Amino acid sequence: MANIAFVQHRLGRTDGVSLEVDKWRAILERMGHTVHYLAGNEDVPGGNCIPELYPMHPVTNRILMNATRELKDYADGAALLRETREHADRIKPRFLSFLREKKIDLLFPNNLASVGYNLPGMLALYETLEESGVKAVCHNHDFWWEESGEVYPTCPEVVEFYERYAPPVLPNVRHCVINRIAQAELKRRKGVDARVVPNVFDFNQPPWRTDAYNADFRETIGLGPNDLFFLQATRVLDRKGIELAVDVIAELQKPENRRRLESAPLFDGREFGPDSRIVLVCAGYVETIGLSGSYASSLAAKAAELGVEVLWCADRVKHSRGSEGGRKTYSLWDSYVAADFVTYPSYWEGWGNQLIEAVYAKLPVLLFEYPVYVSDLRAAAFEVVSLGTELGPRDARGLVTVPTDKLKSAADGVVRWLQDTGAREKAVEHNFASARKRYSYEALETILRDILAESL
Repeated sequence: MANIAFVQHRLGRTDGVSLEVDKWRAILERMGHTVHYLAGNEDVPGGNCIPELYPMHPVTNRILMNATRELKDYADGAALLRETREHADRIKPRFLSFLREKKIDLLFPNNLASVGYNLPGMLALYETLEESGVKAVCHNHDFWWEESGEVYPTCPEVVEFYERYAPPVLPNVRHCVINRIAQAELKRRKGVDARVVPNVFDFNQPPWRTDAYNADFRETIGLGPNDLFFLQATRVLDRKGIELAVDVIAELQKPENRRRLESAPLFDGREFGPDSRIVLVCAGYVETIGLSGSYASSLAAKAAELGVEVLWCADRVKHSRGSEGGRKTYSLWDSYVAADFVTYPSYWEGWGNQLIEAVYAKLPVLLFEYPVYVSDLRAAAFEVVSLGTELGPRDARGLVTVPTDKLKSAADGVVRWLQDTGAREKAVEHNFASARKRYSYEALETILRDILAESL
């Protein structure tokens, strides 16, 4: 059996990379391997921490913001890279010490090697792989060149840096990606053959249900029993397109649609009445890594303008159940148990973890058909309420739009699945069966056995 380590700038959160690493760990440990975590934060009990890996470390973050947003704290790109070099020199010895102390046989770097959030960490990792010769499989969820809106190189030196190090091309390093678009682009840019490993979910775990712990979730976040709960389970950042969910809820708030909702019981027998609210619940945290930071405020301003109520509850929804600051916290899965509908209007995703989570939870989904959905996930033939595949012009706040007819048809679909119990159940059961066939732990275990056989 092998000593295996996952390295990433942060782990143990509710972001897709953290959740996916947890899944790989569970399968590898079930296979008998020993698994270690190395990150810049200490959210994982028993994990190993190098604080400089965390993108919000003051030096790391200064480098990040100057490299990807605005070059203002350094005289030029050369000066930026000099501090990147100095900071990497603080990180690399700790990488090498970790490999020796834990006797690591195989390293799984995640987005640290590809997305561009941590230039010093990326450089230190590259040189660690080069000098140690340790075998590694880079699990590249996202790349710096993708149209996610998160990484904008500010000078030629940063572009050259990324092209050299992100991701590393070395004889002891293999690569995995999570979609076909990334596979083709990595081959085109760097001549690297990468294996597509789709994100997965544990479809054999007990169903998420209301229990003594989560029964008060709605009440805790301020919802009444007959309010409609639309769950946005993702992090809050630009490419998630959450403004499209706001637009659909604004459409649902129109008198003619409220009358329709009041005309018949909801799918579970509740009555939607004149005093019932339609609420968008943002359970994920507001992302700040590599971003301008204005998205959440623009989103809130738009919602207020349209009269759409948004509840921000990331302070109560964490990686797992527990307490923080003397207050009870819930797992992300508890939020699904309480929801009536899931919104997933992202216009860019590397995969779609929250989509598969919604499918597992047997909840209907409002979806914008983002490029990777079209290239990889559409083959699963999920039944969703679609916002289409084409964005309209951005509004005055820089938020994305879709044509009005798409909003109206989406609102019609949402109303149907809130009231037609039979149609709703048929759709969610179909989606569950299709996802279980393609994206299960069993499917991933087969792939991991192949990867280990090739890499160890």
